Amino acid sequence: MTTINIEKLENIIDSEINGYEKIEKLYADKKELLIKGKANDLHTIDEKITDEYKNITSFAEQRKKISETMNMPTFSMTDIINNIKKEDEKAALKFEEKKAKVNELAKRIFELERTNLELLKHGMHVTNKTLEIIIKGLQPITKEYNQKGENITKNQLEMSSIIEEA
Repeated sequence: MTTINIEKLENIIDSEINGYEKIEKLYADKKELLIKGKANDLHTIDEKITDEYKNITSFAEQRKKISETMNMPTFSMTDIINNIKKEDEKAALKFEEKKAKVNELAKRIFELERTNLELLKHGMHVTNKTLEIIIKGLQPITKEYNQKGENITKNQLEMSSIIEEA
């Protein structure tokens, strides 16, 4: 295991952490949009989140390739730490800190995502209730006419045959 590969791994993991920090910020921004009811801007935020996840995936692939060159069985953080610990205790400690940071970011992102999902559900519920009120408000108007377009409200006097003949 070379110091160069350890540094490459460290840089890649730092890039992954940076990506997760960006995603956390984007989820926080999304939460604010949901709270403020700015649904039109959600698509842009979702695209940015997707792009960041794609970047993180490419960094994970790079981490996998370097792990293979270092003869590690997998490219998980735990395996990296265990393998590096044998040769460089200080580097292993850095990776443990990075692993803790990734885990903490993952928890915060998960919580933000869960909150955003609840906000979306609430928004849909409010929208459905609003539509129900609008539809109920329109129903009396539509009930005033029959299929032929004739007024059928009971407030009007009905003409009897006697009045019509006169």
